[in-house]
Amino acid sequence: MKKYYFLIFIFFIIFHTSSFAEPILLEEIIVRGKKEVPQEECLDIKEIRETPARDVGEALKVIEGINAVRKGAIANDIVLRSFKRDNINFLIDGMRIYGACPNRMDPNSFHIDFMEIETISVLKGPFDVKNPGSLGGLVEIKTTRPNKGWESNINTFTGSDENISASFNVSHAGEGGDLLLGYSHRYSLPYRDGKGNRITEFDSTGSNAYKKREKNEKAYSINTYWSKFGINLLDNHRLEVDYARQEADDVIYPYLLMDAVYDDTDRLNMNYEISAPGHYIKKFKAQFYWNQVKHDMTDEKRLSSLGFDEYKMRCYAEAETLGGKLESDILLSGGILTLGVDYYFRNWDAENTLPMRKQKMIPDVDSSNMGTYMEYGQPMGEEIRLTLGMRFDYTKTKANDDRTGLYTLYHNTMDREKTDSYAGGNIQILYFPVKEIEFFGGFGCITRPPAPDERYIAMQKPQMIPDWVGNPELNPSQNREFDFGVKYLGDIFYGKTTFFYSDVKDFISIYDLVGPVKSARSFRNVDAILYGGEINLNLFLPLDFYLQGGLSYTRARDDTHNKPLPEIPPLQIRIASRYDVDRYFAEIEGIFADGQHRVDPELNEEKTPGWGIMNLKFGVKFKKINIFAGVNNLFDRYYHEHLSYQRDPFRSGIKVPETGRNFYLNLACSL
Repeated sequence: MKKYYFLIFIFFIIFHTSSFAEPILLEEIIVRGKKEVPQEECLDIKEIRETPARDVGEALKVIEGINAVRKGAIANDIVLRSFKRDNINFLIDGMRIYGACPNRMDPNSFHIDFMEIETISVLKGPFDVKNPGSLGGLVEIKTTRPNKGWESNINTFTGSDENISASFNVSHAGEGGDLLLGYSHRYSLPYRDGKGNRITEFDSTGSNAYKKREKNEKAYSINTYWSKFGINLLDNHRLEVDYARQEADDVIYPYLLMDAVYDDTDRLNMNYEISAPGHYIKKFKAQFYWNQVKHDMTDEKRLSSLGFDEYKMRCYAEAETLGGKLESDILLSGGILTLGVDYYFRNWDAENTLPMRKQKMIPDVDSSNMGTYMEYGQPMGEEIRLTLGMRFDYTKTKANDDRTGLYTLYHNTMDREKTDSYAGGNIQILYFPVKEIEFFGGFGCITRPPAPDERYIAMQKPQMIPDWVGNPELNPSQNREFDFGVKYLGDIFYGKTTFFYSDVKDFISIYDLVGPVKSARSFRNVDAILYGGEINLNLFLPLDFYLQGGLSYTRARDDTHNKPLPEIPPLQIRIASRYDVDRYFAEIEGIFADGQHRVDPELNEEKTPGWGIMNLKFGVKFKKINIFAGVNNLFDRYYHEHLSYQRDPFRSGIKVPETGRNFYLNLACSL
């Protein structure tokens, strides 16, 4: 790790000796440097297109503080400051969406294509009161809207291992309304790691290994269709309706014991907005949304299925979500008061098939939430801005199928229904002593109820293999967090440093539960402490060069049992040098991660060594054509990220390595 500290030292020396540089205001620095909300970062589609990212989880890793759980070639699960799964909210144009797989083969962020996306915003910490349950933060996607007149966009991508993507949209916008239609196809073979092996090859003898004929078959094939229709009813009234369908087939997950046969998603979102309906009312918005996911997975590609007709294991799951929101912005004493009420209903059902029998793994669980919120932002002179937020929620969960035999066996309870009521809020202060410097601080307190699987999952496994059982007696988790930092935006230098301290009461953690007959994996409440921060620095140099660097770190412990929290990413550093003019750019980037030695031995969590890779990328712009090309992992390094090893519940025991040297070329064209 000493070599990383040396690189950081050299990096800062360069910063302090380059004060003579001419200003070069690049677009991505403006996007990240002029946000009013200091805890928020923003990523636009141009930045995504510069990388070989296959999904949203992988694309967001360029933001300090974000990691991803890799399960295969695609469908990376987002981790924000070590908060993961239901501890962070994920929204598409304000719509909640949940995957169907009990082991998150299809995380929330999997169900959208890049061609649909305009920007992705990330709000770090418990500072979102407009949506229920943003315990560790919020990730929200804004989809594209048609521009005036006729327009069409085409994007093609090709990379190593037959990684291809082709997408297009066509749109028209006029005074009365607008329409957008789009389609995308994505396909890839299993990628190769730094040793030249495909991710289907590194386990060649175990029962979870892939059959010989499957090792060079496709890693996924995904088709996505979407549409957006808007009507401008009056000068200040707008109705917008979006519908999308995604069909993902044959998606492999070496991280797990099974692979997805298919994963089909339907999304419907409707918004009605009135701008300035009254003198004091700036905006009124009504939203309704519905989505469903149907997911089938088996082990038919694995050696474990030999001797059976088609498969040994299968799980079929469905998830459905519907909800809505009413929200209004009101002028009040020189500030903006936002008032709102929201509701969502979520159903989750999953049936597992083993040779011994079929069983309801997720027993047809209904979850509903009704909430109300307010947020008020008030300038207090030219130097200070104060924001206050409050939220109240009532949540109900119910398991409609009876699996109380397992709950009684392990937790001595027959509960299948719970209600939770809770309140939260935040206070944030921005202070501008001079034009270039901003200090910010805030305290947030947000609660989220246990997820359906955390309370009601019920899976009996054969022989002495541990069962998998939820805990109906779990309490909601409450995050009480302080954030503070400083941001500087000058002509030649932009920097931002953020620190956070999070005290989570009743954090929901996995543990091994010893039962009367055998053990099980289950959930329990613990008190947890997480703290750390991020640093982002940018220096504009002469001759159209600039340097960029970032650092993120989180340290976490289980205070109840005086041990590290499991699955926490290590210290990570990113350093890049870029040459950028109007028509083209070139960039060299180094990414380094320290080893992670703070692990939970009770869950058989393994330590991970540190690693470092180098990436190159180039770009050219000619009129309305953008070309991006690059190579990631230039020196073909073999390495694992710390979150690459799954323990629960269908653990394969396999660490999924990251991609080896891989080339890519992306062409984007607007007509």
